[in-house]
Amino acid sequence: MNTPFQRPYGTPLPLEDDEFILRDLVRMVRQQLGWVIGITAVVAAVATLYAYSLPAIYAADALLQVQAKNADSNPLSRASQMMGGTSQLGTETEIEIIRSRSVLEPVVNAFRLNVSVSPVVMPYLGNLARRFAKPGEPAPAWFGMSRYAWGGEQIDLELLGVPAALEGVPLTLRALGNDSFALYDPEGMKLLSGQVGEIVDDGPLQIRIGKLVARPGTEFTVTRSNQLAAIGGLAKSLLVLEQGKQTGIVQISMESSDRVRAMQIANAVVQSYVRQNLERHQEETARTLDFLNAEVPRVRADLEKAEDALAALQQRQGAVKPTSEAQSYLAGGLELDRQIAQLNLQRTQLLQRFMPGHPQVQTIDTQLGQLRALQQKLESRFHDMPASEKAGVRMERDVKIAQEIYISLQNKTQELMINRAGMVGNVHVLDEALVPSSPVKPKRALIIAAGLILGLVLAVLTVFLRRAVFGRMHEMEEIERRLALPMFGEIPFSPAQSWLEDYSRLEATAPPELPLPVELAGAEHVPVTPERAEEWLPAATRPVLAESRPHDEAIEALCGICTQFQFTLEQMGHRVVAMVGATSGVGKSFVTSNLGTLLAKSNRRVLLIDGDLRRQRLSGYFNRAAGMGLSEMLGGRIDANQAVVPTGVSNLWIVPAGNFGATPAELLMNTRFRQALDTYARTYDLVIIDTPPVLDHNDAMAVSALAAATVMVLRTGAHTEEQIVDAVKRLKRAGGNVVGGILNTVVGDAVPQSDSLSDTLARAAGQPA
Repeated sequence: MNTPFQRPYGTPLPLEDDEFILRDLVRMVRQQLGWVIGITAVVAAVATLYAYSLPAIYAADALLQVQAKNADSNPLSRASQMMGGTSQLGTETEIEIIRSRSVLEPVVNAFRLNVSVSPVVMPYLGNLARRFAKPGEPAPAWFGMSRYAWGGEQIDLELLGVPAALEGVPLTLRALGNDSFALYDPEGMKLLSGQVGEIVDDGPLQIRIGKLVARPGTEFTVTRSNQLAAIGGLAKSLLVLEQGKQTGIVQISMESSDRVRAMQIANAVVQSYVRQNLERHQEETARTLDFLNAEVPRVRADLEKAEDALAALQQRQGAVKPTSEAQSYLAGGLELDRQIAQLNLQRTQLLQRFMPGHPQVQTIDTQLGQLRALQQKLESRFHDMPASEKAGVRMERDVKIAQEIYISLQNKTQELMINRAGMVGNVHVLDEALVPSSPVKPKRALIIAAGLILGLVLAVLTVFLRRAVFGRMHEMEEIERRLALPMFGEIPFSPAQSWLEDYSRLEATAPPELPLPVELAGAEHVPVTPERAEEWLPAATRPVLAESRPHDEAIEALCGICTQFQFTLEQMGHRVVAMVGATSGVGKSFVTSNLGTLLAKSNRRVLLIDGDLRRQRLSGYFNRAAGMGLSEMLGGRIDANQAVVPTGVSNLWIVPAGNFGATPAELLMNTRFRQALDTYARTYDLVIIDTPPVLDHNDAMAVSALAAATVMVLRTGAHTEEQIVDAVKRLKRAGGNVVGGILNTVVGDAVPQSDSLSDTLARAAGQPA
């Protein structure tokens, strides 16, 4: 049969079992709620400051409608439809044309977008200050930083010409007062100076400022960009999208911190594109007209030549009416020749744009081949016709074909001339851009919300990091689950105990005169230092809470621990118990004194031993801070029974620490201590030994090895996981039997309020509070 695995006490959870659960997160957040709130508030404040420091960005929108090209006005489009093609909107093509240099370059030149000028501002603070300034009235400099612009400055840079080496290089323009300025390179070298309204020409460097409103000393950053870079920058700031799919509706959006300028640039791009679109269509029509005007004289000459040849033939042969067979040949030949001539015209137009291998050209070539084959069949049918009649029919056919082609070219020329005069292109402006009323960027609410979320995430991560680095243990369940250390219970923080100690210190007599040499058997003279004088205060400095406030919440909790403590010890048969702490300041002596008092009140003979020979905290609770005790017994000056003194509490005795010794650890490892413990175990129902901190001294390990059981006193938030594990390991290596722990000074959500210190002092003096 498989038995469940039981982890030894003080063993941390293995990694595969250390699963994160929601309860752990809630516990950690609750324990470090101040950190969570503080970090979240700081990050949210930074996000708010960042959101309001960003300049407002406005977007001006214009709408265009792109229509399919009119096939009747374009011979090429009509030829495509005749060959089975369909008319497409081509919106994607038009969008790319809008972004092209031919459309954007006129806008760049018109608005001088290749020249940028901006005031030098203090990061974050400068943008905030500019929000409260009035345009045209420069705000005073903050903190005496006059080189920065703090709002209200205005500048109009009308001209800036630089050599190629300075293109894209930020230059510094400094206002000097009295409408004068100076221009500096990035190294601070002065390039030129001048007055507002005048053109300053210094060879390849030219500048003209139309308006300058700024405090003397205010600096601006001016840059002349490369023309290609300026066009690319405009293209990036433009958003061109088709509304829907195959709708032909195109939206052009321009973003800028100046909403009026955004509207003007958006409309300028629209007008530039419409003008370019119209010019493209007019150019196409002009090329067709040039081709037709060049063909008309040649076709007219061919017509005149055919007419003269027919007239000469008729004059020689006389007026002879063609036979029915000749008429049939003439009609069929005319129709074939007309179609062939029309296809040849279209092929000539296509070859002006495409290569002979283009699919449209090859389609026309295929149709021409089919028509010529039909023409050859027709010629073969009328091969036996008399030569004279056949010659007349051919000449008459040539005249009619030439007449049709000439009239068709004349009509087409007139039609294209009329179309060019009234051409509007296939692009129409539906909505012009207007001045936007509200900014589209930044999304301040979104930035602040993101800051709150980021702050909360960072706060939680900080909680995890603090736990990983410091790892303070705060709750009994956490200690039991992570370290498998059984806990007898937890003791809430007692304000009454703290205030009683404060009151007792006020009423305590002065410590003995220092230095106080102490003579111990086999030990050196050890003076009591001023830093340790407090430990020599008489009994009133540390009253036992179980006696003065028996109904305090901490004593109520100790009563429950006392019951479980007795049950555990009775089951194991232990008589000698060592109370240990991982570090100092955990309240171990407080727990020992009050626990011993409660056990004594339950009709048990209890002996307390102050094994902390270095600080003797436990002795101070029972007015035994000075005198003979454990040190003298271990030094052989008194026996075990002589070291025991009453505490004033029924069934409770104490072995005080006695005077200080030079080597406490060696004294506790003395065989006399083991013999004394055996004697006490036979005399008393329970022997409780108070010890120094485990991680600070080796005394506790020596005591734990002699005790039958060891109980570890912990303080909430005072120990890391590593400290507790290290303390348990040390005790186990020394032979100690750690049976459990007690968590002290637990701060709950509702701690009963005790009397104030003034109330306590007044009551002690016999006065009303």
